[in-house]
Amino acid sequence: MRSRQKYATLLSVVRLSLFLLALVTVVGAIMGGESAIPGEYPHMAVLGRSCNYPDDGGCVGGYEWFCGGSLISERFVLTAAHCAHVRMPNPPSVVQLGTQDLRYPSLIVDVRAIVQHPGYGGILSYNDIALIELAVPVTTIQPAYLWASETIPENVPLIATGWGKVGHFDDPSLVLQRVQIPIVPNNQCNQLLYRNRRLRQGVLPSQLCAGDPHGGKDTCEGDSGGPLQMKRSFTELKGTADRYYIVGITSNGGICGTVNRPGLYTRVSSYIDWIERVLEITSE
Repeated sequence: MRSRQKYATLLSVVRLSLFLLALVTVVGAIMGGESAIPGEYPHMAVLGRSCNYPDDGGCVGGYEWFCGGSLISERFVLTAAHCAHVRMPNPPSVVQLGTQDLRYPSLIVDVRAIVQHPGYGGILSYNDIALIELAVPVTTIQPAYLWASETIPENVPLIATGWGKVGHFDDPSLVLQRVQIPIVPNNQCNQLLYRNRRLRQGVLPSQLCAGDPHGGKDTCEGDSGGPLQMKRSFTELKGTADRYYIVGITSNGGICGTVNRPGLYTRVSSYIDWIERVLEITSE
């Protein structure tokens, strides 16, 4: 009888652990990757805000750098809505561009306005996309391109970049990290990710999943809003040129690098029309 009770207790603990794991949501850093080469990802942006507790060690250069983003035009940075939305008590006030090491700041630009997707609700992970309008145009950095097709080439590696944690219990990285992670089909991802308060409808077509099935390579806390991207090379008159296409926006996930627990990303191709409308309205 006691052995049955012990077994039942152990089973309850396991079930509770799985349930809690499903509820854990992190603000997506790079785990299992490597440091990026300076200038390798020129469109990479990092969102900052004033430090509330500057003596706690979480601030660099007077700012708390807490989310990533991508420069997609002279005046706009693409990011996740949970990183920049109108109801935030302490939204991003600046964006830093052109840097690889946060200890050596580069171009810091004030935020003029935040435009979150109208379908973003704050709790659910759907429509997790926003645009940050910069106070001044940035003309010295090449913006990234947006991948407009629903189909993602199978033979082109996808790379996530960011300054987030290099492990679930580690500190954020001060040097930009990169990691190559494979796409996980949505039907498979729906079997791997538990439905929870943030994912009540499961993984929708406007989202995509990516992660190493064996664990160890993943985005983690601090990378949210940053790009899941691919690099395409083109032959031009002046030689070969590389273009970065943003495929996804780091949205959320569970404990970083967990086996068969892919990260969740906003699928950029599903929001091309909305992005273009915002850029057109603000340019008028």
